[in-house]
Order: sequence, then C-alpha cells, then structure tokens
Amino acid sequence: MGFGQLVFLWTAIIPITVLLYYFFRKKYIEKKISSTMFWETVMKETKVSPYLQYLQRNALFYLQMIALILLMLALLQPYLKSQAIAGEHIIWVVDTSATMLAEDNGESLFDTHKKEMMTLSEQLAGKPLTLITTGEEPTILLRDETNLSVIRSTIERLEIQYEQENLPKMLDFTKSLLKAKETAIYLFTDHVERSELPLENEHITWFVNGAPKNLENVSILRFGATASEKGVAALAQLENETATEKKGTLEIRSIENEEVLLKESVVIPANDTLSLSFKELPSAEGLKATLQIADDYKIDNESFVLMQKQSAQTYVDGNLHELVSAAFQAMDIPVSSVPTEQIGDLPNEAVVVTNQTSQLKASESPVLLIGRNDENAKEVNGTITTERDDVFAYADMSDIYVSSLYPPFPEYETLARVADQPFIQRSDKGDLIILSDIQMTDWPLHPSFPLFLWSAREQMATNSEDIGTFSPNERRSLSLVADEEKGEWEVFSSSNEYIKTIQNGGQFSAPSRPGLYVLTSGKTEKQFAVALEQQEKHIEKGTSFAIGSASQEDVQETVKTSMVPWLLLLIVLLLMIEWEVQRRRGITN
Repeated sequence: MGFGQLVFLWTAIIPITVLLYYFFRKKYIEKKISSTMFWETVMKETKVSPYLQYLQRNALFYLQMIALILLMLALLQPYLKSQAIAGEHIIWVVDTSATMLAEDNGESLFDTHKKEMMTLSEQLAGKPLTLITTGEEPTILLRDETNLSVIRSTIERLEIQYEQENLPKMLDFTKSLLKAKETAIYLFTDHVERSELPLENEHITWFVNGAPKNLENVSILRFGATASEKGVAALAQLENETATEKKGTLEIRSIENEEVLLKESVVIPANDTLSLSFKELPSAEGLKATLQIADDYKIDNESFVLMQKQSAQTYVDGNLHELVSAAFQAMDIPVSSVPTEQIGDLPNEAVVVTNQTSQLKASESPVLLIGRNDENAKEVNGTITTERDDVFAYADMSDIYVSSLYPPFPEYETLARVADQPFIQRSDKGDLIILSDIQMTDWPLHPSFPLFLWSAREQMATNSEDIGTFSPNERRSLSLVADEEKGEWEVFSSSNEYIKTIQNGGQFSAPSRPGLYVLTSGKTEKQFAVALEQQEKHIEKGTSFAIGSASQEDVQETVKTSMVPWLLLLIVLLLMIEWEVQRRRGITN
C-alpha cells in the first residue's frame, strides 16, 4: 500500500481539533430523582449493556471522527500495489493448428497454454485485451475486452481448428491492430524463430510461449490408394523425426465396415522415412491407415483416402517424356500412349495428358498440360511455393528444382510458383497446366511426382459419388444441387455424427477435424475426406523467449489501484448514518 499525496498529511489536524472540541464541551452532573416513574425508566436503561449505552451516548462523536479520518485518508490518495502484465495494450495470439495437440506428460500443449492464459488473465488489472486465433483467416475473438469473466469464458471455449497457423498472414493481421502505445503481444504456439517476428516497432514486446524441446513424433507422411482390376493398390510413407529407431504396427482398414485388410509390423530408422507399397488388397470404397506407435503426437498417426471410381481412361501424348507414363503406371493407373495427331479424337470422358496448348480450348475432356508447344521457355531461379489446394495434399513441392518456365496464362488460377513466376495453373473448367517440360526439372527423381500426377488425375476424373479431399476448414465453391424438398445439405461424420448444415447454393466449408465425411440431401449422398496438411505432420523443437522493448525480467509491472472511490463510498454511508442518528434524537427530544 502507498500514498500519492502525502502533502495533505496536515489534514490530520481536523480530526484532532474535533477531538479537542469534545474534551471541552459542556458536562452534566447526574442527580438522583425520587420519583418512582423516573426511577423505573432509569432502571430500564441500566439493563442495557454499559458498552452499548456508552456507544449510544457518543454515537455522533465516533461517526464524525471516522468520517473525518476517512476524508483525510482520501486526500492522501492511498493505493494498493499489485503485479500486472507489462504494457498498456495486451494482444494474445493463440495457435489453433493441429500440432498444438502434441502431448507432454499426458497434457496437450494447447491445454497447457489455456492454463497459462487463465493465470495471466488474473494479472490484466483492467487492461484491454485483444485475443486472436490463427488460421487461413485469423479471427478476433476479443477486442479491447476488460471484463474478466468474459475473458475467462472465451479462453475455456477455445478449440483446435487443425489448419496451418499461417504465421506471416497472422503477423500482418496483428500489425493492423496496433495502437500508438506500449503493446505486449503474447504468442501461444509450438515453434517460432526470432527472425520471423517483426521487430521494427520499438513499442512492441513479443512474449513467445513455445513447446517443450523433447517431443517425439512419428507420422504417416503420405497415404494413397488406387483401384484396379486386380484389386486395390496402396502406398504409405512413414516418417520418424526422433533420434532413435521406432517400432510399431501399420494397420489398413476398410471404411465401410472397419474390416482389417492389412496389418504389418514396421521398423522406421531414426530421422528417416520408410516407404511401403501394398498390392491386390480387397476392394473398398475407402481406406483408413493407422500407425500404432509410441510418440507424443497422435493426430498424424491416422490417414484416410477415398477410392475414386476409375470412370475415365488416361491418355498420354506420345511426344511427352516416357517418365510421365511411368509415373502413372507406378501408381497402378492404366494409361494409353497416343500419337499427337489423334489427341482430338479421344472420348469426352477421357483424361488427356499432353503439351498441345490448343487442346485446352478444343478438347471437351479434362486436360493435364505439361509444357507448351506454342511458346519458348525462359530460365528461372528460386524456390517453389504452393497455395492451399488438395492437388498438393500428398505432394511436397519444396525440394524440386526447376530450370525454365513457359509464359503463364493470365486468366488462369495459379496454384504454385517458382519465385514469383507461375509454375502450376488451373483453368476455369478444371484443366491443370504445368508450365515446364519434365526434362527441365528434377521432379521425376522425387516421390512427389507420381503422387502429384495421381492426385491431378483423380481430381479431373469424373466421379459423382464423392467431392474430393479438403484441408481443414477449407472453403470451396462446388456445384451442389440439393434435394428439392430438403433444400439443403447436411454433413455427417463417418460415425454418423451430425456436423453442420450447408444451404443450397452456399459456399462449401469443410469440417476442421481430419477424417471421412458424408454430405447428404434427401436420398443423395456424397463422400469427402478432410486431410491434415503436410506442414501439420512435423513437430519442431519449441522455445519460449521475450524480445522487444522489454526484457524477460519485465514481463510484469507494478499497478497502483486507487482506494479513493471506496473511501468516498464509506464517507457517504457514514454521513447517512449520522443523519439518521440526528433525526432520531430530534424526535426523542
């Protein structure tokens, strides 16, 4: 406790003066009255407690003295000292990506951060709090909130959204909320480097709460399957991110009846990957792969795949490199090689792979264009970046080298870039365009090449019974016409749990949790899958640190809470009591 205006200490003279006044007031001598009536009254009064009787006689004195002392204290401006979070404006950024489910000692990192937020909320001391969750579209849950109960209830309702945190987008979004005063930004995540944080603003202090450094992770990095006349062929790639060899069991089940189709023991070397392929599995509408192994991150130990109906034959232009046909065949997709001059005679439901640019407009079939025959390629240098799209759900493009690119199509959507130059595009009717010849890249040397061709082919193939694979919370415009009577679509999980309703003609938004789902409207059913993004299958060593205008020792600051309002309230209450005492004595007299 402290005082803000000790100069008013002289006001202590006022209660002392009143006290002296009571010492020199008139005094009365008690006399005995012989009257029986007065004697009875006095006897009744003496039956009261002597302390209470004394208090009744001197009530005004005590009330006035207490009021004067409280007034003197109020002039001194007393305050209580307490510890609070440093900064005038507080921003909490909460990572809701899937990696926050990694567990340390049986408790997820997300739950640990929620407990930390609950503790910090007690130290806000009335400061405004802004709370943001990460994702493709950062969301503001609280804006300059000071009500502690609202803050705590919001923290309790926080849930994992499974989508990538998109740190650069989140940081840009946070900048728009900054004010011209000292700001403390708390980042509750698993991993972030100091170099990733914008430090140009001297009024900002970053407090990063990361994950423990000893988390272990083994994941199903990729899982795919295709159906053929001989049965189902599946491909699984397992990754061990630990420094020790890991042993476990890989199990593949059918999604229709949970029948175990395959169960195999696996040994994954330390800091390495293990690729497995399985052929002639029993036919199924979809497969679920489960890796039973000891690690701290379970969500990436499951993977789902829908079996696309092979309703379209694949034709490869004979002018393309033979590695294109070999990649399709490696995924057990039957292909036919046709001369360039016969490309225009193929059936409409076929999937055409060619470098003939004219086929984008001439062909009614879906086209996978690899290179261009009407332009010259130019040298390019840089790393590959991709957009969020299910065509990359199983294909990691980060390590691919591309030496040259053809000019892009300005009106088409760009899905991948080399530096800032378009590399992969999609047309309005669903054609995919790779703006480079295969021999201009080292892509065929990477496992992602056949996986990308498989994903592209499955995306372009006609199949009315499923709508594809989505990333968590992905929004996409789909041509879905609901039942006339129903007028809407309902989403159910594979366990028949209701998820949400989508209005007819509305934009489709995928659920957040990875798994298999069913979209129903009347008697119409369409399956789809939600797959964990590749970035969410890796756990990096976390760290906690503070950087900016404050140091780690300046996490808290001393806050002075004024007691003057409470003292004034007590003074008013005492004046009301004093008035009531005066009123009653007046009536008695």
